[in-house]
Amino acid sequence: MRHRFWNVLGLFLFSCCAVFAVVALQKTTKLELELPSLLPEGALLSIEARDFASLLHDWNHSEEKRVWLAGENHAGFSTSRLFGRLSQAQDEFSAAAGLPADDALLQQVAGKESCLALYDIGNLEFVYVTRLDRQKLEDTPLWQTRGKFEQRTEAGTAFYVRKDTDSTRTAAFAATNGWLILATREDLVAGVLDRMAGTASHSLIEEGWYTEAIKQAAEGKANGERGDLRMVLNLNKIVPSPYFRTYWIQNNITEMKQYVSAVSDLFRNAQSYREERVLVRRTALAEAPQGGASALVAMAPDDAAFYAAQASPDTESVLKTLRSNLLEVGMEQSEHMTSVAPSEAVAENAGSASQLDVMIDRAPLAVPQVDSFQPLRALLHAQHPDALLAVYTTRTPHDGVFVSLQAAAVISSHQEWDETAVCKALTEALMPGLTAGELGAHWEKRSNAAEEYLALDGAVPLFLKVSENRLLLSSDALLLEKLMARGKANTTDAKTGVTYTALFHHAQERSNFKVLMAQLDLSARGSNGDQKAESAQTQAPPFFSTNVESLSREFSKVVSERVEEEARGDKLIQTVTYQWSQ
Repeated sequence: MRHRFWNVLGLFLFSCCAVFAVVALQKTTKLELELPSLLPEGALLSIEARDFASLLHDWNHSEEKRVWLAGENHAGFSTSRLFGRLSQAQDEFSAAAGLPADDALLQQVAGKESCLALYDIGNLEFVYVTRLDRQKLEDTPLWQTRGKFEQRTEAGTAFYVRKDTDSTRTAAFAATNGWLILATREDLVAGVLDRMAGTASHSLIEEGWYTEAIKQAAEGKANGERGDLRMVLNLNKIVPSPYFRTYWIQNNITEMKQYVSAVSDLFRNAQSYREERVLVRRTALAEAPQGGASALVAMAPDDAAFYAAQASPDTESVLKTLRSNLLEVGMEQSEHMTSVAPSEAVAENAGSASQLDVMIDRAPLAVPQVDSFQPLRALLHAQHPDALLAVYTTRTPHDGVFVSLQAAAVISSHQEWDETAVCKALTEALMPGLTAGELGAHWEKRSNAAEEYLALDGAVPLFLKVSENRLLLSSDALLLEKLMARGKANTTDAKTGVTYTALFHHAQERSNFKVLMAQLDLSARGSNGDQKAESAQTQAPPFFSTNVESLSREFSKVVSERVEEEARGDKLIQTVTYQWSQ
């Protein structure tokens, strides 16, 4: 009996130890996976890394970094205002810390689990928390020069502060229990120490916007797993910032205003980088877009340079796609001719004797402007398009000097298209830019081995095919025939719920795009020697042929980039996949 008692007691104690061990492990895991719980509230964004030292090592030893630093893209960036502001902040932090804030310091303070929070964009105020083993921590120049800092104490832990009187920039850091805390404000370091000691009740992870963003990210993903890198943004505060409006390269501030927060996770492996984004809307959509965006993707040829499919496009976006890619080739040229400055001869005659009989007290006769695209707009509106596919291909002639760009569009609708009505609306749209009569505005039948289609007989290359509820338009007959063949093959492998998807074949198009970008810069410069002199004076490389081409060269191992988007009422889910060559 006594023997059994001790066995039971031993089993009970062992169970208690196991429970306490599991609880301790859970607390440790929670601490590692929820580093934002250590950060003071008020951050604009946070970035977490599972293993920051490993990520930094991979970047520093990558071919992409070596080529980028030596490339024209980096040269162009190094002359920008943004680069100057960042360099100034780096120099000021170096002065405050009393040591160079360079790549060497970054490598020395890069630990495993890490988190950075940004509190002010303009002043670049941040706090950085990372796990470092004791020996590596003591080898950092921060720890070795701590005698030059003023010592403070918070929650029973010493931390160190140093301030540069010229720039008023502050450098502060602390080291405790295998963690290094580095910040540009001493209250941020003290705040992290308080939360580590459990003396502070509020943290970033408890703010409403952060909690909602993490919740929506977990609901929006299949497994809810966080990536090798995770960024959480308070768009409600970031978007109105003048710094965001100035430096946000996408230039879509109006569109970004509908979102209050966002979460972005980056997953890496040898074959691909995958970024999963969840953007939380300010107001949920009354009705999610419906349509066969991914169904139309099956029609895109395998050799397409780029394609994009959108579900439930509005009439104006469809019309804009048609006008910019297919219908305004000649009209852009005539528009440019009428928008240039008057010649010197005309300017010299202004106010001459021949103008004395011109009455200046009457307004000039206003010529009514007729919108030639209104019939096409009305037709598109009546059809209620449920999906739009835009496709682009490139082609190099035998001489290899120029690269031509072909475009096509497929518009899907729940109802069948009327071929006669489509031809009439397109003709009325094109007539003002083609001729005063009806020359070059007639449609003639063409055919390949399988089907017939229509071709415009004028100077604008335009080909048309109506296939029940799908309207196919192209600037190239061969591209149209490829779309027709793939649509007839019915190779649809559609994903449900996808409202936007796009694919760019980077490796396939690098050589063609290099030539095409050179053509763009050449046409932009023209023969104006003043522009060339201005470019040489500012030392800014030509944007397309040098800057963008350099970026393409730096990431030459990227085979393709794919974007998929799904709109779900209160959130927008995006998946961006970069495929790498082996």
